[in-house]
Amino acid sequence: MTALSAYPSSPNFRAASPALDIETTAKAPRRLSGPSLALLAAACLAAAPARATTIEVDEDVMTSPFFTGSNRVRGYDTDNRELHRVSTDSPFGGPGAETVYLSFNYDFAGNFSGPVKALLNLQSVEGGVAADASAATPFLVSAHAVNANPLTAIVDDTNPSGTTDWLSFYNSRILPADAAASTSISGFGNVQFDVSAIVNDWISGGNSIFVIALTGKNDSSGNDFLHGFLNNSAHPGSTFLSVSQVPLPGGLMLMISGLATLVAASRKSRPAAL
Repeated sequence: MTALSAYPSSPNFRAASPALDIETTAKAPRRLSGPSLALLAAACLAAAPARATTIEVDEDVMTSPFFTGSNRVRGYDTDNRELHRVSTDSPFGGPGAETVYLSFNYDFAGNFSGPVKALLNLQSVEGGVAADASAATPFLVSAHAVNANPLTAIVDDTNPSGTTDWLSFYNSRILPADAAASTSISGFGNVQFDVSAIVNDWISGGNSIFVIALTGKNDSSGNDFLHGFLNNSAHPGSTFLSVSQVPLPGGLMLMISGLATLVAASRKSRPAAL
């Protein structure tokens, strides 16, 4: 489980700027040209730590083998549901599993370019049926992309025109989780999932379904879990993405800085116009 952290400011930090070798006896100081300044600015931006953007979930719901009747997708604002649950496959002999679906209404491609680091934050709580994870019996929960929108695809009393049932969606529409997108749940409080691979696909256009599924598909403990997470509809701000632009690699940053130095040096060596 990844701990939430901010970029600390070191008390020993000092702003650094390249020293200018100015000959004061015979030549006037030379100003850097536009291209040189642009390259130096790019190097500075590459070195700066990225600020995280918080993106709140738009809708969070769940499906369960224990739901009966036509109300198969629960957790909408009008449902007054305090929490959701994620379970292992076939919990206590039931079909499928309890699954949480999180949808986001955000222009990812318009606000980010290139690779990002994306962390999904949720609040782990008691599920209410005495089948929660603990330090002695941890539960591996995974975050998955999907290839269809469960809010419009699953037949439900709020969506009678859907095209599939909740179990078929669970079995065929949830994509395999990235290796980094699984977190071992061993208690309660804030938990994070690294969903960088999912969000980078949203940015690049590789996947246009802005929905994440939380499942216990990758848990191999052999235990039956029905673990709780707060419903953001009832507890606004409890579920959100934290997305940061990935800084340029050190080698590329050095290359930009080197190019800026070369441009500055080449202009300095030019003969003065007559």
